Amino acid sequence: MNIWFNHWFSAAYHIINYMRESDKNIHIIGTNSRADSVYKLVCDEWYNEPSDDSYVEHCIDFCKEYKINVFVPRRHMKEITENSSRFAEIGTALLANTDKTDIELIYDKVKTYDYLKSNGLSAVIPKYYSCGNSEEFARAVLDLQKKGYKVCYKISVDEGGISYHVIEENPTVSIWCKSSSHVSFEDSIEIIGSYDFSVPVIVMPYLSQPEVSVDCLKTDRGLLMIPRYKMGGRVSKVDFDKNIMQITESISEKFVLEMPYNVQYRFYDGRPYLLEINPRMSGGIQLSCMGSGINLPALALKKLLNQPYEWKYPDFQSRKVAHIETPVIIK
Repeated sequence: MNIWFNHWFSAAYHIINYMRESDKNIHIIGTNSRADSVYKLVCDEWYNEPSDDSYVEHCIDFCKEYKINVFVPRRHMKEITENSSRFAEIGTALLANTDKTDIELIYDKVKTYDYLKSNGLSAVIPKYYSCGNSEEFARAVLDLQKKGYKVCYKISVDEGGISYHVIEENPTVSIWCKSSSHVSFEDSIEIIGSYDFSVPVIVMPYLSQPEVSVDCLKTDRGLLMIPRYKMGGRVSKVDFDKNIMQITESISEKFVLEMPYNVQYRFYDGRPYLLEINPRMSGGIQLSCMGSGINLPALALKKLLNQPYEWKYPDFQSRKVAHIETPVIIK
């Protein structure tokens, strides 16, 4: 069986190893624009990625040429899943969520929040403002600051927090810092002033308490959820907290997500609030798998191929897990 991973981040190294734990006979083909991407070490074949031009057409041609049975997309995932029927026609199954309506919702943070609020889940949605121009942005920031909140903002369609900033009275870094930088209100106005608002900017309170990342997979036994609390530094804690799991199940009921996905929360004043939903496995999926003892990537592959699979929750409530830097030789 040929399985293709296209331009993934380094988590693919672990995802592939977990899949191989369950099936030694899979043949992994990897591609990336970075020749030294670490997951090439666990691939049976490796090729360079082309430019973004006509990328979906390239993927279809690649699947035909290399007889791909399962495609695990990462680069241009949204565009690829929108063409899921074309991949099915050539015999390639996508290990990805493909419901177009839900994917459109999930990729836009404002739309996600609006949708869940209108479906009875206001309690887990933080206060937020969708801003269509710089005047609305300034009013939103000042309104939250008057209510005592530290404020953050990002473009509502943004993966990886590229546009994310926190507004501080006396930031210790300059306007020229990269993503997640802390800026003054005046600097934020200058940054926003150069933006065309083709996509709204979301302004909301900065949620400073621990983040929880829940990797999920809908199964014939019900929803599998692995909540992982980020403890700071390299330490995480897998904790099967009933409250987080109940909230996650309520959110999941509102979407058609048949392949792995990830739900992220942050706490504020002791309450969890939804940050975002990602229609893929998290970047820390290996921590969730090791901490729980559940091989979610292998389960997802078996589900996709209609093969029998079993899983169960561990006997323990919580367990800490950490990651370390391990050097590897890239040939």
